[in-house]
Amino acid sequence: MPSETEAPANALAALPLPEVNSLSQGQVRGIACVWDGVPLRTATAVDLGERRVRWSGTRTSWFPRACRPCAERQALAAVLEHGQVCEQCTDDHTRCETGLTLVRAVREARR
Repeated sequence: MPSETEAPANALAALPLPEVNSLSQGQVRGIACVWDGVPLRTATAVDLGERRVRWSGTRTSWFPRACRPCAERQALAAVLEHGQVCEQCTDDHTRCETGLTLVRAVREARR
């Protein structure tokens, strides 16, 4: 059974993101929220972890960021969506690595 300490260092990296090709330049550069496009400051930005994406035919690292309200909203939506299809999470999310990670993502977004 996974424990809370076994979840990834940045659980927010588990959240699904919009397609990188659909985002504005500011969203791709991390100066605007990937979900709603709100301009970000260092104090308001939430790091969503390194992502590997295909960009102009090559694989590259991307470091998306979001505003705290959007990160929390997306994390909660991911927990609910996963919980609807995961029988284990219905009983105890701590027995499911994905469920545990998504619950941690909600907590991280609220910090």
